Amino acid sequence: MSLDERIASRVESMREEILTASSQLIQIESVNPRYPGTTYEDVVGGEGDAARFMAKIYKETGGDINFVTVEPGRDNAVATFTGTGGGRSLILNGHVDTVPVGDPADWDGDTPFSGLLKDGKLWGRGAADQKTGVVAQAFALAALQREGVRLRGDVIAEAVVGEEVMDHEAGVSATIASGYRADAAIVSEPTAPPDSLCVVPTSPGLLWFTVTVSGKASHSSVRDELIRAGGGGEAIAVNAIEKSFVIIDALRRLEEEWGITKRHPLFRPGHFTIHPGVISGGPHGALVPFIISQVCTIEYACWYNPDEDVEAVKAELATQIERACQLDSWLRRHPAEITWNLHWAPFTTPVDSPIVSAVAAAHERAGGGAPQVSGAVAGFCAVCDATFLSGAGIPTVVYGPGSILQAHTANEWVDTEEIIAATKTFALATLDWCGEG
Repeated sequence: MSLDERIASRVESMREEILTASSQLIQIESVNPRYPGTTYEDVVGGEGDAARFMAKIYKETGGDINFVTVEPGRDNAVATFTGTGGGRSLILNGHVDTVPVGDPADWDGDTPFSGLLKDGKLWGRGAADQKTGVVAQAFALAALQREGVRLRGDVIAEAVVGEEVMDHEAGVSATIASGYRADAAIVSEPTAPPDSLCVVPTSPGLLWFTVTVSGKASHSSVRDELIRAGGGGEAIAVNAIEKSFVIIDALRRLEEEWGITKRHPLFRPGHFTIHPGVISGGPHGALVPFIISQVCTIEYACWYNPDEDVEAVKAELATQIERACQLDSWLRRHPAEITWNLHWAPFTTPVDSPIVSAVAAAHERAGGGAPQVSGAVAGFCAVCDATFLSGAGIPTVVYGPGSILQAHTANEWVDTEEIIAATKTFALATLDWCGEG
């Protein structure tokens, strides 16, 4: 057999071991303690437990282990596998924190952290996003070691915290600041859709912003004055919730326009959106329906084209809101206010970058079949830690088992065949990139 075939065969022989380790990692409750609505003290420490679990696997494979810790209980496990010299270095990165489970009643049967293996799928919070990717990277290195392969370049394997809330200062950015850099990086986030195991060199940008609309209170029994012909209208009261529809409609029209005008060759048409995710409104004080609502806030997640400048995107959003206000008699005098809460910058690695080519070729040779998008390359639906590795000057590609359609959902799962296929690809890509020595 060729070396490629031997490595693929070795991974197949490790199937049970890989899936067992994936299940065990899912069973570690490592909810990000900074996730909104989470009580920090109740869950902190789980990320560190998950990182130490991965460190054990790295150590058994021959890695030199270090923990980078910004906050107690939130350790990043980093393992260095020193090459013989003369090859390119590589970071294999993934995060071990997860979002909360939501309502446990929405989960079928076993607990959200069951790690259940059933029907060719591995189930549980973090299965797709993205514990199985971290495990696949670790066992790719184990497969190379057990096959007797010596690499020329150094490999750095990372199981980091904080990704789910862009807390990169406690996670991947802390590892970079500690000196862990390489000639390229592969982040093992789930890269479907549009197809399983896509090779991803870019992500959209993400803006979280709040729009606040003010109204004017009165007793709710006088609503007829606001909605009937001949009523006193704004002189009596203004319902802030209903005025917020002016903004929602305006941004929806802009979103529809973006579906036509905002194009990128690696994203399907219409991917860039303006999502009204949370609406809160009512009178000041007690939230009861007996007073005309005085305030309404809308929390938006805007996913924008990575080729665009974020300030230009913010200006476009602000202009659309301002124009909508000008067309409403109340909002013209009491314009909606915008608060910019968070910006997760996009990342882009050129499609013809060597690391993109290396991962795509490894995927083909591993027998995964080329993802049927843009010559095996597609854009990432969401955002991830690739932004901060790329921002540090490290060419980065995202590739991993699972689908964003499963991430953050009840009954989260990942196809076990994707885990094994990804492990083969990680092993072959690492071999090609670092060189056999």
